Amino acid sequence: MKSFYDIIGIEESAQFEDVKKAYFRFLRKEHPDKNPEKQDSNSELLKAVGQIWEQFKENRQIYDSWLREQRLRETQGTIGETIELAYGDNDVDEICRCGAEFNLTPEEVDQIIDVGIFECSSCSLCLEIRRP
Repeated sequence: MKSFYDIIGIEESAQFEDVKKAYFRFLRKEHPDKNPEKQDSNSELLKAVGQIWEQFKENRQIYDSWLREQRLRETQGTIGETIELAYGDNDVDEICRCGAEFNLTPEEVDQIIDVGIFECSSCSLCLEIRRP
């Protein structure tokens, strides 16, 4: 599972100012206005990283907690179902095998870069959401 830190190329323990510099360095390298050969190839990734940055700059702890939760689910959870979701599509309407709904907020879905794992509220199964 890739994280915001992986994408922008910085350690998770970095200070906020260093993360900010790495984010803007990433934008200069990947944005089609700054690098015409990247035209359209990374637009969805840029959008996802931009949405994460908006939350990150307001409250890094929320993103870091979400990331820790995802890593724990990745190692501990039992995947009951896997779906593929395009960037920009944050409406998840999935029902678990037990009959309960997976309760996901659009904000949680927006944080997924490549894979997100979410627990069912009624059983131990997880929903794995993959981005193309």
